[in-house]
Amino acid sequence: MNYAPQIVDSFKASVLERILVIDDAYDPPELQEDRGGDLVNVLESPDLRIHLSDEVFCEDDRQAAIEAVLRNEFDHEAVSRAIATLYSTYVDTRAAAVDPGGEFTGQKGPALEALDPLVELLGRCADAAQIRKVGKGEAARAYREQASDLILMDFFLSPPERSVRAATRGESDADRNRSINLLKRILGDDPVATPSVILMSSEDVGDRTQAYRGRLEGRVTAFRFGFLYKEWINGDGNLLTASGQAADVLMDTSRSFEFGRTLESALQRWKAGATAGLEKLYEELSDFDIKDFAYLLRFRLYQEREPFADYLEWFLGESLRAIVDGEVEWQTEYFSRLDQPRLTEAIEGAHPIPSDRTAKFFHRMRFNSRESRERKRLALGDLFVASNSKDVRVVITPDCDLVPRKHGPRARRVLSMGGKIWGLESDQALAGELIFSNAPKAIKWHYKDLMTHEFDDITTLHVGEMPYTYFGSLRAMSAQMLQKAALADLSRVGLAVPPTVDVGAPVKVFVRKNSHNQSPMVELEGIEEPRAQVFMPRGGNDVHKRLLFTRRFVRDLIARVEGLDEGDLVPDHRDYWHSWIGGLTRVRRAMLIDGLELSGNSLFKMGVLVGSEQGKNWLEIVVDVSDEALIQLQGMDPLVD
Repeated sequence: MNYAPQIVDSFKASVLERILVIDDAYDPPELQEDRGGDLVNVLESPDLRIHLSDEVFCEDDRQAAIEAVLRNEFDHEAVSRAIATLYSTYVDTRAAAVDPGGEFTGQKGPALEALDPLVELLGRCADAAQIRKVGKGEAARAYREQASDLILMDFFLSPPERSVRAATRGESDADRNRSINLLKRILGDDPVATPSVILMSSEDVGDRTQAYRGRLEGRVTAFRFGFLYKEWINGDGNLLTASGQAADVLMDTSRSFEFGRTLESALQRWKAGATAGLEKLYEELSDFDIKDFAYLLRFRLYQEREPFADYLEWFLGESLRAIVDGEVEWQTEYFSRLDQPRLTEAIEGAHPIPSDRTAKFFHRMRFNSRESRERKRLALGDLFVASNSKDVRVVITPDCDLVPRKHGPRARRVLSMGGKIWGLESDQALAGELIFSNAPKAIKWHYKDLMTHEFDDITTLHVGEMPYTYFGSLRAMSAQMLQKAALADLSRVGLAVPPTVDVGAPVKVFVRKNSHNQSPMVELEGIEEPRAQVFMPRGGNDVHKRLLFTRRFVRDLIARVEGLDEGDLVPDHRDYWHSWIGGLTRVRRAMLIDGLELSGNSLFKMGVLVGSEQGKNWLEIVVDVSDEALIQLQGMDPLVD
């Protein structure tokens, strides 16, 4: 399939306009002195002015270049300027009249031909005046002048003297480094600008692009960075084709451009605020008197045997968060624009490879692995995983009772709460309880599974013979939320066993019959004792209302149903009727002992409904639990004297 039309439509629908293409194919080639005669012939040709106006290449510059060549001054500035002007015209026209002895074609032809399909496609995507094609020498200036939205950067930037022959391994590395350094310099000229970048190459080096980006020192984010293999776009004119891989990178870039630009601008403002906040915090710390710290250690931390690093993590971390919140320019348009749903509506599809970046971010927000410093004591939120990798326990004793102090902690024992690790395939796995235990999983906490442990080894808890090994510590907010949930569950007030509440309600029974190519629902009138007891759910795992019927009602219903003729029923329902008749033992047990669930499909496609029949089942029992029906059945309102 040719994706060129979709790429064009995607660009035209976006706000991306100014495109800069940087490739060594656009650098003028080096001409040897023995080509001086060919150069003079071009400069003196009467056809020159067909392709080069006096405004582009004035007469004085032309004469200066001719005279310099005739004096054998091939390295003269006028000669270099003439070659650059002729080559720029050649790139756009491919006219032989501006090609000295065919050197442009010989040295740059293949490289230009590899770029031509891409440039033509871009020309269909945007106004031609908004697309600039430059070599490495003009790239920085062109970017500043254009303020480019999108930069297409050649992965390898070769020097002019190596236009044709293949590069050695060392030369290839140097070409890549030349590209990296140029892009780094371009992006560093304006740190606030947020262009998207697509690397391009005649070699399929897509697997090396992230290493390339890693050397840009954070100047471009992954969500505004891609790779394009030039062979993904081929042909010209009506035969121009683009592959699906080309569509992926180009359409992703255009569709996500406005969102990515806004997001990156917002993140830059947050980074600036965070940097300013860190500097402000340290400035405030520098004003502390030495006694402030000495007395903190002497009169609190030494006595409590609390490590200074652990205390500082909380003390400075919370202070930094508060200061950063005040330093970030939250009121800028970049943050408010991100609230607009339309910015992300054009972004489609999943990651091509598994991505757990957000999950790991969230995991880090909730857990401290304590890898950077040794734990000295048990703490609120310490999480232990059983040797079966399925069960967990978390310490929920308040930190103030776990501080060692001189004579030991206030708590006599450690209180923990249990939980279970669930795989992502389980309905119990919720995003809010994510844990990376070998692979992404989730914890389901059991608030009633509380247990005490003796103060012993801080690396292990034991439940019977099962050892639980320290995994990490929940950060303060997550740990306190669990502690609060456990205490809230423990402090509930209620009956030990809720009463079984039931009310009487009238019922009607309907059968769907086959009548002259129609299938109306027909009420079975006159059934004895047409009422049921509706049992209310007690909560917890009991969430369904249930119905029990009198024995007389069930006997009469069975007799009525057995008396039906098979021909009276819709053909698709006759098997259900036969099954119902054949399973009367199960039917009687469900209606007289276990209770039918309300509402839903019960035994053998018998429907149990509230309010009115639906006509979807062959047999439907309809319960009326409206206020009017219940009061009428009782003969009065039971709560009114």
